[in-house]
Amino acid sequence: MNDNKSTTTHELSERERMVLNSIVENFVDSAVPVGSRTLAKKYKMSISPATIRNTMMDLEELGYVTHPHTSAGRQPTDKGYRYYVDSLAAIGQLDDKEKKAIFDHIREVSQEVEAILDAASHMLARVSSQLGVVLSPQFYQGVFDKMEIVQVADTKLLLVISIKGGLVKTIMMEIHRQVSRETVEDTARIINERLHGLTLEGIKTSIDKRLRDVDGAESALVKLIVESAGKLFDFDSQRNFHFGGARNIMSKPEFSNHDDLSKILNILENKEMIIHIFGQEDQGERLSITIGHENKDDLLAHCTLITSSYHVGNISGTLGVLGPTRMQYPKTIALVDYIANVLTTVLQKHAV
Repeated sequence: MNDNKSTTTHELSERERMVLNSIVENFVDSAVPVGSRTLAKKYKMSISPATIRNTMMDLEELGYVTHPHTSAGRQPTDKGYRYYVDSLAAIGQLDDKEKKAIFDHIREVSQEVEAILDAASHMLARVSSQLGVVLSPQFYQGVFDKMEIVQVADTKLLLVISIKGGLVKTIMMEIHRQVSRETVEDTARIINERLHGLTLEGIKTSIDKRLRDVDGAESALVKLIVESAGKLFDFDSQRNFHFGGARNIMSKPEFSNHDDLSKILNILENKEMIIHIFGQEDQGERLSITIGHENKDDLLAHCTLITSSYHVGNISGTLGVLGPTRMQYPKTIALVDYIANVLTTVLQKHAV
């Protein structure tokens, strides 16, 4: 898996790999530590329960599995899950029926970008049975398309800023004196001629130079827009996210403990925290998987975060799944990757 987070240094034998693989898959299915006799019977291994038991002890010494309390059964550690993801798990596949249902739902839900992102978050949650999150794109990467200025009152203007990809921002602006319709139209024309094709980030740093020599009736209005550029072109301060499946992870046995449940609730109730957690991967790889204590936030010490990126024109955003470390890794990884591709395909149509 393309995650660059593996810390594995010990090469397991074929027997150790087989036993670890079986422990992970059984624990993911049952949430119950597994014993040697269960593995021998369920997976029809060609080795005895005693040999399996010795192998499990070896894996525990190496830090890949542990046994909680006095239970004789083993369950994977973060290191065990990491080895499984990197070396053991087959690449999961969504069947054609699932793919079609996901694609059709996201494509047909709406023409509005935010509605599409919301639909994607709920599909992530529904299919994975975890928390699905989609962050809105990093708008500062966006390319300015046009600005429309609408006079809604004598001293009030509505500015509609569009960036390529179909993303729009509207701002109400108060002006000190009444301006004519022709002045408003000429101001919009000048701004569009001089700023078209620039990134929002580039506009914020150079707008004063690009609009410096405007004369005539438009100059006062242009000056006001230049002075307000920091607010007008700052899409990222309003960055949003969509999520679905909160009930999914709150019902997991891993969060039956009040303290662990409180940590999850703190995350779900804090917009800035959600954006921070998923936004950490904005500048990262195409697909990223962080398991348990690999996460930078202590609140996620018992969680796995699987994220990928999607694109709207030249703008990128992040989506992913958050849940306990005990999850169906092959299918969830395939799901995140597939929905990222679907979002890119659907949203690219808005960028044309």
